[in-house]
Amino acid sequence: MTDVENATSPAEPWAPPLGDAMSATDARHQIRELTAALAARDGFLSVVGHELRNAVAPMLLLAEQFATLANDPAAPPLVASRVAILIRNLNKFVATVDRVAEVADLRRGKLRLEPTELDMVEVVEEVCREARRQAAAGGVELVIEASGPVTGRWDRLRIKQIAASLVSNAIRYGGGGKVEVYVRNLGTEGELVVRDHGPGIDLVTLPRLFDRFDHERSVRGGGFGIGLWLVKTLCTAMRGAVTAGNNPGGGAFFCVALPRG
Repeated sequence: MTDVENATSPAEPWAPPLGDAMSATDARHQIRELTAALAARDGFLSVVGHELRNAVAPMLLLAEQFATLANDPAAPPLVASRVAILIRNLNKFVATVDRVAEVADLRRGKLRLEPTELDMVEVVEEVCREARRQAAAGGVELVIEASGPVTGRWDRLRIKQIAASLVSNAIRYGGGGKVEVYVRNLGTEGELVVRDHGPGIDLVTLPRLFDRFDHERSVRGGGFGIGLWLVKTLCTAMRGAVTAGNNPGGGAFFCVALPRG
């Protein structure tokens, strides 16, 4: 009768077995340890990134001095081309190191903004000038359209990073043809639109396009898959937003809107 009596008696408050309670405690302890380890890793990556940047800077300066010497008419043509390759690869290395350090800083909440009064058109034009080589190599016609200055208080470096990432992305994935860059004054906001005429964005990929460390994008692009995540993070930090989609006539677009104040 004991089993029947126990089954029909009022239920007592449930408490997890001791083993389960210890497992929960262990899990919380492991989460704390993992969080601390990730924070330590990000701090280490940030420090290493900045140290590598400082170490490469003198090498880049020396290579640029070699480039000046290589431009001497008496220098063999092969020297100039090799120095140009060296400088290009050192710049790519520096950009990669900077990105690793910056992602680590962002994860640690160390994003630094230095807003100044600037013209978004001027910054985007500079980005497009620097992207001409990449565009030419990919058979891409790069076009920028702006009806006039678009001024606001923004961080120049961050605006340049956003524009450079979107322009490079359009050149890389746009399938050749034309890449159009628009800078517009929307009153209280400045708008940057980058549009290509390629295959567009896969509808499966679109919802996670701005996620960090997207493996599929990193394999296709040969990078870390953090470029678009970085764009979104920078836009959010400047109280703005970035959206993406497919054009009705084909191709993809990215639209950045940032408050001017």
